[in-house]
Amino acid sequence: MKTVFGPVPSRRLGRSLGIDVIPAKTCTYDCLYCESGRTTHLTVRRQTFVEPDQVMHDLEDYFGSHPHGADVLTFSSAGEPTLYEPLGCLIASIKRRFPDLPVVVLTNGSLLWDARVRQDLSAADRVVPSLDAVTPEIFQRINRPHPHLDLSILLEGLEAFGHEYRGQLHLEVMLVSGINDHSGELTAIRRVIDRLHPDRIELNTVVRPPAYADVRGLTGAEMEKALSFFPADRSQIIGRFQGSAPESQSADLESRVLELVERRPCTLAEMAASLGVPAEGLHATIQTLQKENRLLRYLFNDLEYFCSRARERDCLSAKSPCEKIMSG
Repeated sequence: MKTVFGPVPSRRLGRSLGIDVIPAKTCTYDCLYCESGRTTHLTVRRQTFVEPDQVMHDLEDYFGSHPHGADVLTFSSAGEPTLYEPLGCLIASIKRRFPDLPVVVLTNGSLLWDARVRQDLSAADRVVPSLDAVTPEIFQRINRPHPHLDLSILLEGLEAFGHEYRGQLHLEVMLVSGINDHSGELTAIRRVIDRLHPDRIELNTVVRPPAYADVRGLTGAEMEKALSFFPADRSQIIGRFQGSAPESQSADLESRVLELVERRPCTLAEMAASLGVPAEGLHATIQTLQKENRLLRYLFNDLEYFCSRARERDCLSAKSPCEKIMSG
């Protein structure tokens, strides 16, 4: 199992070197909007899916070849990172070895009721839990949680973490058109936020091909309207990727492109920024991969995304609203 990937273009973090310690697609939720596809192993059981020493070896190997190859180290995967049982020990080891790089954990927050999980996350520089719904009906509809997860207990865990954690606490709210974007749910989410006092609230919406059919993101105007429900001094709409290109380039561009789009669909601009290659320099590689039937293009939200063959199967099985572009 390869535990380090990217860097990938993150709309909030810049060039994010991903750390993946969870087998795809192992998660506590099966969210409608997930860009990584449908959950195939729905669980709440924490495990050591890969040894921490393997992760440290993979990080050493990457930075040996790319000494300036990332802005941040991010626990982000096609699953829920807090399902990794040795998470706290691994974060501590990473901080000792790479003290100048911030460690961020992106989590759905579903296991924060567990004091051991909260303790594991305490050493991270930033934790970004998600909070998509605070009413049971909307929670079940949008997040499709494991049956052992109770929303009221999850909210208690999130609030406990907010009081205990001393790093940067950013809260992400993913808005899906027609589900959790109405005034009632937004007002209820705001009430929870007022008890949490996060450092920042990040409003997001569906911009990449989702796991399930008929899932749509909000328009710019709708996002601005939703923003008005949240604290003006700490809330923002997450923009598209912005960040500097890496200083070095990989000779094996084809494999890096495929690795990137196997994790998530990307636009040409996102790939160029992540790989440190001018957009025009990617055309030949992309054309070759398309001719070899290893890379496909899709339209979603009027943007062109490049997807792996595995992602095509997800889209087709979900009858996704992606529109396949047949031409090369």
